[in-house]
Amino acid sequence: MLKRLELLVPPPLWLLLCVAMAYGLAQISEQWSWQILPLALVKLQWPLVMLAAFIAVASLLGFARNHTTINPHHPERSKHLVIEGLYRYSRNPMYLSLLLLLIAWCLHLQAGLSLVSCVVFVALINRLQILPEEKVLTQQFNEQYLQYCRNVRRWL
Repeated sequence: MLKRLELLVPPPLWLLLCVAMAYGLAQISEQWSWQILPLALVKLQWPLVMLAAFIAVASLLGFARNHTTINPHHPERSKHLVIEGLYRYSRNPMYLSLLLLLIAWCLHLQAGLSLVSCVVFVALINRLQILPEEKVLTQQFNEQYLQYCRNVRRWL
């Protein structure tokens, strides 16, 4: 079943699914009167949104400068390996930006239980998007990509 979902669902849709999950978990949390997140953490939501926006734009610009595809369904269409800019620090800054948005949403909900959706998001993106992408990129760019993977972390 999971194999059929690889590279099928756009990552923003996985994000929306996890946003809905976070909301549901926040409702459960509220009904059971579970601990609300500290205000100091909640105040981080807007800086996280701004950071996510910066990372997303910078990542997209990196792909545009290299004239290669950002289409998550077809990593085989990549013409160039993007390894500069933010890609020197993370192999997946676009997915990192989505995770930061989800964390900001969870902070907005002020329910610690909602953060479970972030773990689910990372697991889904790793299994259904990143691992299949890495397989294709390894085939396409071989040793150059493997060297890049040895030097740069998957998320951060």
